Amino acid sequence: MKYIEPVKSVVLFLLVMLSVVLTFMIWTYTPDYKFIEQTEGKEILIGPQKEMKDVIRPYKAIYRFDKEFTGTVSNSAMVDIMESFQGWNILDLMPIDNNLKADSVNEMIRTNNSMTVFFPGEIPYSAFNTIFQFADKELPETTFNRMIIDWSKYNNKELQVFFLSGNNELLMRSHVSLENANQFVRNIIEPAKTYSTFKEVERDGFISLYIANDKIESAKYTYFIEEKPELFKDVLFTNLNNVVRTDESATTEKYHDGMSRMVIDSKAKSLTYVYPAAESSVRIEPSKLFTDSFEFINEHGGFTDDYRLVSSSTSNNQLDYQLYLHGLPIYSDQAINRITTVWGDNRIFRYKRPYFSFEKDITSEKEMKELPSGSEIVEKIKKLNNIDLSDIDDIVVGFYLTHDQSTIVTLEPCWFVIRNGISTKLTPDILGGVKNGLE
Repeated sequence: MKYIEPVKSVVLFLLVMLSVVLTFMIWTYTPDYKFIEQTEGKEILIGPQKEMKDVIRPYKAIYRFDKEFTGTVSNSAMVDIMESFQGWNILDLMPIDNNLKADSVNEMIRTNNSMTVFFPGEIPYSAFNTIFQFADKELPETTFNRMIIDWSKYNNKELQVFFLSGNNELLMRSHVSLENANQFVRNIIEPAKTYSTFKEVERDGFISLYIANDKIESAKYTYFIEEKPELFKDVLFTNLNNVVRTDESATTEKYHDGMSRMVIDSKAKSLTYVYPAAESSVRIEPSKLFTDSFEFINEHGGFTDDYRLVSSSTSNNQLDYQLYLHGLPIYSDQAINRITTVWGDNRIFRYKRPYFSFEKDITSEKEMKELPSGSEIVEKIKKLNNIDLSDIDDIVVGFYLTHDQSTIVTLEPCWFVIRNGISTKLTPDILGGVKNGLE
């Protein structure tokens, strides 16, 4: 019995210490919010996330050697060009002409030892921040759609680069300090000597067109496609419990939650999402508009195939991304072939796009087609009354997509005229009997 009191004292001391320790742990406990956020809701990705450089890829490059043009629209060549730009030090970027005339542009492109890189849309300078190393901290709030690269002084490890804007008629000039100038010439310039010859199509008072002289071989493809409208619904609506579906017609479904709505059109294989409360007339600067649009789409893996920035309208904060396959644009009057974003008040206002992606090439259906040369097409166009060469933005080879409401699409190579961002398929009826795969 004489040990009872000492034992009680020890037990009491231990209990007091345990209480102190537990109290301290409660006071200093910090939950792992990152873990909670990850486990509360699984992130939905419809496709792989991409980098900005994936959607600002050029579609054509031409080279001037000894008063002759060569050129390519090869997808692998465009990838090589973009990779060669990586890490360039862009020095003394400055405007040198804000009233650029067509004749001046044509003379620059004709200069020997220069290459011109064509982008399908106007690119904000900030979009190249992850590619170039700009010496200037403040980049101009403007855009460009062509780069002219003068390599005549590459032995001095220096290139001269001009940035041209078709919309703003603005010319910017810079110099590039390039330690690996010989590598650039070896990988990008030397191979161009073996490319097809290109013809300059001169137009009085307008920038020239540049068209391949040789006939063009391209494959006709047939693809299985994967359709994912339900995934887009899960991504775009914040509270799925509030979403109500109504069938508008045999080919149209509508989803709404009281704040936003989404319409699925199975005929055009498209979806249109609108958040009316975000509508805004406030103009957004090109750099922010592109960043906001890109990040919105990329956050849910919305660049499900090869999409490239092709047009922008800062007057209504709209950007368009064209669908490409094997380096060629896809056009269709049966299915939508662009992603369109209209930015509103700090969030997306309108989002329209295809809800399908290419899944598998049906190789047994692949068929090679021979198209007329660009020179032949130009001569045909000159004889037409309904198409004027001076109204044309470009003449390109692309794919015409058709489908029969199934999960199979056909992509036929054809020549297209681009006017004001709108494509016109050059059919035999339009061209007066041109054959060779244009049907």
